[in-house]
Amino acid sequence: MYVPGFGEASPEAKGAKHLHNFFTYIAVRIITAQLQVPISYNPEAYKELMEFLERHPLNDGDKFCADLMRESSRHKGLALRILEVRSAYCKRDFEWDNLKRLAIKTVDESNTRLMRDYVLETSHVEKEK
Repeated sequence: MYVPGFGEASPEAKGAKHLHNFFTYIAVRIITAQLQVPISYNPEAYKELMEFLERHPLNDGDKFCADLMRESSRHKGLALRILEVRSAYCKRDFEWDNLKRLAIKTVDESNTRLMRDYVLETSHVEKEK
């Protein structure tokens, strides 16, 4: 189906860009959690990453990682770890089929709720209690 208003990119390409940034967010969450567990406990790296997060938004995953790499040699190691984890998560752990199922379910339920609410509002029928 042709979707106007997306210029050169398709809606799927725009969605992929958002998922790309989301995978960076997920990778950062995974790594901050790993830095706090006894096996890989590293309070110094955790503190540095949290301080960096306070100063740099995660809206653009690539910009975040590029800025992190250039912060210091220790930060570069964290950035490379983020790149590795986001790639692994995207390729091996993200449940693509579940995403599709949940997206369809959410749209269907939302459409039904919105139509039902509109009919109730415009028909002056009392809601069931």
